Amino acid sequence: MKFLFDEFFKKFFSLVCTIWRVFCVACVVCGVSSHFVYASSQVETQATQAGQQSAQDTKDSTKITKLDFASAYSVFLENSDSIKAQDYNLQKAKKLQLGAKLSFLPDISVGALYTHLDAPIQEKLPINSASIPPAIASQTQMQHILGLLSQPITFLKQDVIIGAINIIYPLYAGGVRLHGIKLAKIAQKDALEALRLKKLLAFEELASIYYGAILAKEVQEVLSQAQDGAQLHYENAINLEKSGQIAHLEVLVAQVALDKTTNKQKEAANSYKIASLALDSALDTPNVFPTSALSLLDKPLKPESYFIEKTLSSYPLLASADLKIDAAKEAKKLSFGSFMPQVVAFGNYIFHDSQKSLLIQAMPTFSVGLAAKVSILTPAARVQKYQAAKISQLEAQSLKSQATKELTLLTQKTYAQASYLKEEYKSLLSSISLARENLKLQQNAFRQGMATSTQVIDAQNALQSALIEQKTSAYRAILSLAKLFALSDEIDEFYGYLE
Repeated sequence: MKFLFDEFFKKFFSLVCTIWRVFCVACVVCGVSSHFVYASSQVETQATQAGQQSAQDTKDSTKITKLDFASAYSVFLENSDSIKAQDYNLQKAKKLQLGAKLSFLPDISVGALYTHLDAPIQEKLPINSASIPPAIASQTQMQHILGLLSQPITFLKQDVIIGAINIIYPLYAGGVRLHGIKLAKIAQKDALEALRLKKLLAFEELASIYYGAILAKEVQEVLSQAQDGAQLHYENAINLEKSGQIAHLEVLVAQVALDKTTNKQKEAANSYKIASLALDSALDTPNVFPTSALSLLDKPLKPESYFIEKTLSSYPLLASADLKIDAAKEAKKLSFGSFMPQVVAFGNYIFHDSQKSLLIQAMPTFSVGLAAKVSILTPAARVQKYQAAKISQLEAQSLKSQATKELTLLTQKTYAQASYLKEEYKSLLSSISLARENLKLQQNAFRQGMATSTQVIDAQNALQSALIEQKTSAYRAILSLAKLFALSDEIDEFYGYLE
């Protein structure tokens, strides 16, 4: 019976081991398979995401951003690093102004002192026990007193720890703090005017870049049309030569004109590409397509005196010059403060360890008081600094006067130039009409054998030159208007003169 039980147990144990091995192998295989499936799915997901990102990047790189000039100016102000730097300068000036106001706060500090002496400071009382009568000295109480008096008195222990809270508050400093606050406020205003000036200069700069790209695009279009006209004239010349109406020389002349126009068109296309890159870089936006037109409205300008008055009253450069005069005045008062007395209130609270030494126990817990100081002679060159501050004020006033003259002259020149270019742009419309009519006549005459290729080409060049001249005149007029309205700080009025 026992033998049968042993055999059964061995077979059962062998079967369990076999099942366990199969289960382990299955787990390993399933684990590897699941890991492989998971890894494959991860690779597929990453590849899909990479493909989507690549497609998105390609889409973004080919996406065209259409902007009129007003929108482009907003984008330029938002993305320009120079504008951001000037804005950071303004934020810095605000922090410094706040810091100047904090000069009226007291100066509170905590100090601590630890000193280790080579030996405690002690002293014995000079008591002569022999001078005391024996009857008194023999008493028990007297002996106890004499024993105490014979011990050294500790004035200061070997380890000394002292701390203090100190408060100093200037009651009068010759106006230094007040004038310092005013200087910081002036510096903040000057930083604000510098930011305004930077934005106005950015307006002029962007007008040059933005409308420069439009000019390059429209010149390319004019030359493309001229190339089409030259191609048509060349084909007409070939047909007329085949019919025996013109000589081969006329065909060669037409071919040379076509080649020249083609080269000019390629040069214009390259110029437009460069101008577009400059615009994309300025706006920090790819594929910008300017939508504003290179044309002017027939709207008269306000009187010259109006622009001069607005420039002198609102242009940031003159406002900054006024602030420099105010800063020089405050700096002069600040320099004079060094001659004035200084009065401060002070107080301190002293704390120490609990040692029972006479000096520590006799030390006061707190103290308050007033202090005053008047400098009689110092190496700080106070007189020379005060004189230099007065000279700085005169210098700032002279610079303001010179800036006023220069800005007045600049406004007058810009106004005259803008007025002339507006009239020139308007007058060129008749030249374009004449050139178009002349080209039609020459082309018809050439088809009838009454005109040469040279006459047709001259007519084409005249129309091409008139169109380019008008567009260049419009570009120059727009830049002059942009400068004029930037000087008068009325850039919103600029858009009312454009179509």
